[in-house]
Amino acid sequence: MPALTQKAEKLRQEFVRQTLQDMNSYLDALLQEYNKANPDRPALTVTSGGFSVIISEGPGLPNSERLITEAEIREWQHAIEHEHYAWVVPTFEGYLAPDPDEANVATDNLGKIAEMFGGAATESGKLGNRDLGLTGLQTVRDQMENHWTGSFQQTFIANFVAPLENGQACQAAAARISKELLEANKISKIAQRKAILDLLDKAIAALGDLGAGGKSAKSYVWSTLVGIATGTLIATTGGIAAWIGAVIISTSTLAQGLEVGSDKEPVELGGATAQQVAIAVQRALTKQNEKFVEDETKVADALTRLQQDVAAARKVVGQLGVNRPDLYGATATDIRRGLTPSS
Repeated sequence: MPALTQKAEKLRQEFVRQTLQDMNSYLDALLQEYNKANPDRPALTVTSGGFSVIISEGPGLPNSERLITEAEIREWQHAIEHEHYAWVVPTFEGYLAPDPDEANVATDNLGKIAEMFGGAATESGKLGNRDLGLTGLQTVRDQMENHWTGSFQQTFIANFVAPLENGQACQAAAARISKELLEANKISKIAQRKAILDLLDKAIAALGDLGAGGKSAKSYVWSTLVGIATGTLIATTGGIAAWIGAVIISTSTLAQGLEVGSDKEPVELGGATAQQVAIAVQRALTKQNEKFVEDETKVADALTRLQQDVAAARKVVGQLGVNRPDLYGATATDIRRGLTPSS
């Protein structure tokens, strides 16, 4: 059984135990059950002994008291044990999927693609690729520069070799940035898992103090984890060139993303009753869900911008586009024009 599920079950048990043992929590639960069973005559409160309820008879009329039967007590205690907190375990188990490591296959493959296109850059700025096919471009450039002269050499390098080399850098950047964006999303998912485990620990601790008279709500504060730090992703498009030097995952992102955040308004988990703690836990879960959606939206927006920039770069010579020679669209007549048969 995953650690998260074990802690969630422990939290559920603590909710039940404290609701039955803490008098204020117990009376609140009985009142809830009575009013659910008697919607036509809701009670104002349950008496301190838990043996009767006080019902308002209307303006100007005295309140009435109605005894609670032993059968009702047994029925309502069963509901407290099996229904009131049935939401706890399945709600927290929802954070087990998707597993952050499910992204590993995609990130590994993108890393290999980036390596084949990118390789290492020499001091002169030339690309040294590990892939043999792409390394050949550098060899062609060297041969042209060392053994050819004139306009053909300059035209061939400027219109064919250089655009292909630049294209390699752009292709490498697209693969690398895609990989890092997926890794950033993985970091956010790991941060969420850590935040949820922290929430479970603090909620259990807050419930444990009810029997000791309870501490103030501020004694148990919980914050979301930072996830993807502000400013990590490129905010505005700058074309494919902007992605080449971009750093998506920095040291600060890793450090901040896996540490407890500093929310301006952290959730206070403590309360006077088990029901108050339950409401605070649900409020914290809502806040964490909103934080994760915010992080996923950052990644999705960045991937959309990258796709748009890659599509645009395919139309630009020197980015992902390469000049098409006249021969590309030549007809048979064009090729034969000016040719004369040998004698």
